[in-house]
Amino acid sequence: MRKHLLTLTALTIGLLWGTTVLACDGMGKSMHMGQLVSVDAAHKTFTITDAQSSSPITFSANDDILAGLKGYAGSVMVNYQEKDNGLTAVGVTF
Repeated sequence: MRKHLLTLTALTIGLLWGTTVLACDGMGKSMHMGQLVSVDAAHKTFTITDAQSSSPITFSANDDILAGLKGYAGSVMVNYQEKDNGLTAVGVTF
């Protein structure tokens, strides 16, 4: 019984880890998905914890996107463009 429970636990962890790893790669180019961490309206940026790498990623954004994120807590999908000064969000989906 104990061996069966350990095997089931290992399979569950593997399945969950595998799904998270594919989260951003499977969405296509210029997309990231993750948990919203902070919004900095003064600097016109927001930060997510990336679902695939578990690393923070900061995006610059326009006032409309930042206003939509204000007061939100949860997962977001970010469509972005790479520019000389970093990543710029062009769309955010909740």
